Amino acid sequence: MRHAVRLAAMAAMVAISAAWAVPGSGALASARAPGGTTGPAGVPAQPAECCAATGADVPKVGGDYGDQDYSSLAQITTRNVRYLRGAWLTRLGSSGTSAQESTPVAVGGDLYVQTSQGDVIAVNGATGKVIWRYASGLPGTERGVAVGNGTVYSALGGEHVVALSQRTGALIWQAQVGTPGQDTAANFSQTPWTLYYRGLVLVGTENGGSQGMRGHLYALRAADGSVAWSFAATAAPGQPGGDTWAGGSYLHGGGDAWMAPAIDPRLGLIYLTLANPEPREQGGVRAGDNLYTNSLVALRWNTGKLVWHFQSVHHDLWDYDNEMSPVIASVRYRSGVRKIVVYGSKTGWLYYLNAATGKPALPVREKKVPILAAQATSPTQPIPAGDPLVPTCPQRTGPSRPVPGYIAGCEFTPYQSQAVLVAPGRGGGGNWAPLSFDQQTGLVYDPASEEDTAFTDGQPYGQPTFWAPAGEFRGGVLDAVNPATNTIVWQRRTTYPQANGDGILTTAGGLLFEGSPGGLFVARSAATGAELWTWQAGSGISTTPVTYSVRGRQYVAVLACANSAPCNLWALRLDGTVRQARAPVQPPHRVLVTAPTVTGSAAGDTVVLGRVWDATTGSPGSTENLGSAIAMAPAVMTVPAGTKVTFENPAGNVSDHCARSFFDPASFTIGPLAPGSSGSFTFVKPGTYFYNDCAGYPWNTGEIIVR
Repeated sequence: MRHAVRLAAMAAMVAISAAWAVPGSGALASARAPGGTTGPAGVPAQPAECCAATGADVPKVGGDYGDQDYSSLAQITTRNVRYLRGAWLTRLGSSGTSAQESTPVAVGGDLYVQTSQGDVIAVNGATGKVIWRYASGLPGTERGVAVGNGTVYSALGGEHVVALSQRTGALIWQAQVGTPGQDTAANFSQTPWTLYYRGLVLVGTENGGSQGMRGHLYALRAADGSVAWSFAATAAPGQPGGDTWAGGSYLHGGGDAWMAPAIDPRLGLIYLTLANPEPREQGGVRAGDNLYTNSLVALRWNTGKLVWHFQSVHHDLWDYDNEMSPVIASVRYRSGVRKIVVYGSKTGWLYYLNAATGKPALPVREKKVPILAAQATSPTQPIPAGDPLVPTCPQRTGPSRPVPGYIAGCEFTPYQSQAVLVAPGRGGGGNWAPLSFDQQTGLVYDPASEEDTAFTDGQPYGQPTFWAPAGEFRGGVLDAVNPATNTIVWQRRTTYPQANGDGILTTAGGLLFEGSPGGLFVARSAATGAELWTWQAGSGISTTPVTYSVRGRQYVAVLACANSAPCNLWALRLDGTVRQARAPVQPPHRVLVTAPTVTGSAAGDTVVLGRVWDATTGSPGSTENLGSAIAMAPAVMTVPAGTKVTFENPAGNVSDHCARSFFDPASFTIGPLAPGSSGSFTFVKPGTYFYNDCAGYPWNTGEIIVR
């Protein structure tokens, strides 16, 4: 049985088509709440047992056990933030082949951070001097260490976990988790985070979403790394939800644990989000809702026993794994104050659940959605009352406008062999970037993205299965949401997608801090979203900022290392003396074609359709290719302005092909061309022109750069 409670929607539920109409009229009413925190009228002080605001120390990613990412420090305020400057800058090497995603933690005036190369580094929080560095040689996706009992705990590649001396970095113990027969090869699986709690080190496993692994949460004894208990992400026969998997598909059914859980010590519960089921695009082999994937599960902290679960996406086909760290907060509803858990949402929705029972605090209705029997799709999906973070259907303008050639559908549109473009996509909505709950404003802040995703099952041509189509636009928003009503109080558009790690920090100084893929570090008014200060970090930011204090002085730190530029670990303070960095090469606003760039003269100013460029011979391949996303030979070509480019479907091909440009001022359509035919277009104006194969192979995309 589904745990999602089928409640009637609010009569005044905001329509999807009106998602961009931002409610709210300006300033928020405020009152002094009990316990010394300030909040809007009726918002209670946050309970100290899970959600006390951080101060001088931030010993875990997310700040407190409720993952509110809210600090009580108020030396830096909306009035003086313009004087914030660099206190120090420490370079930690390079990002390698992937972005650094580790948020620093701060204890006793020092910072602790890890890298995707498997290094753990301690840095003096006042000077930036490296105190020690531990090189594990176990690279992987790393999102932050945990500190407790004088020990630094770090999860590493290959499902390894280490305990290091906080003072010296010396290895205390090393362990490797895993379940035989349910994990992939060690080099494909990782433990991306650690969380220390009451003598236990919690670690989750992930494999990137498609390696045929069964995700787990492991609780290790902090003393020696031995396993105290574990929880499997997919329900087995005999467990609640065990009947939601066909046959033995649960054994390799996915459920990665990408982000650390929240904990409520008073209730004795751990709240963990679990990722999508596997195989991602083959829903027919795993018929059922596939619990506990795409769910928030509440577990007993000392045994791992399941207490309740809530599934936000049934039988996921779209990589809608709402895997952000959940947030615990106390919110006043019509029925009174409730302690809730907030989580979401690549689907564009946030869910608000009673922390004790898992029942929705706001109405959730099971909405009918299109079904496809071959993919065993669910006939309904749970949709909460209120506002989505981003549009949940393709739009006529803006980043969510669909690339032509695809079937364009709203969220939960099923697919099989025919390419379907869905909004929001797998990188859209709110991804894994940490939320923040501000105890003064009473608002939840969620960085979100507008990105469409195309899906097929890869048949019959061996075409891509899920991808962001080349040429599509991407954008982002920052939403401030009232958790009592799930309505957007204010919304600010951002230059780039904002959901891939650039999380939110709020402070008692009335500030909201957030990074950007373009390297810009921004401070806003938490009440209004107004931009108050910016700082160029010199590299893209895929981490959450942290604020701490040393000898009574407040610092704000952020790790900027989202591209191949050096990793910049910044600490800033009022009246600092270090200047900001030069801006890095900015990310493109459109998805680029991933292929070698060839000059037009080297290709005879000709693009051969349905063929892949052979870099070895410097010419089009000899056979037709219907599955490749770059079967334009060459797929990326540069020409001078005024060049006439010929598009040719060679006689050796069997299928018709064409070239149709999109989203560019000078549009063209060549074809469809039968084998042995050609057409041409003269590129007069400099710029970049994207086109795809409009003869039924829209994933095949080319790019002409006119200089």
